[in-house]
Amino acid sequence: MSDRKHMKKVRLKRIGSVDKQIDRHEDKIENEDGRKDTTKDYWRKEIDKKFLKQIEKDKEYLEEEDGNSDKESS
Repeated sequence: MSDRKHMKKVRLKRIGSVDKQIDRHEDKIENEDGRKDTTKDYWRKEIDKKFLKQIEKDKEYLEEEDGNSDKESS
């Protein structure tokens, strides 16, 4: 039981931190010029590929846990 509670807390915290990271990347896209290794396209691709996928997985986990919260574990 405490593991599920802990995982829910961790996932909520991670969603918040990923949202902040997305905001920082979007700020870089708007305000900074791209460099050789970190172009604006790189930042956009990183947002789409990594961050949004992670948020989606975490939200699916939370929805799944909310649906199973009334069941007892063996």
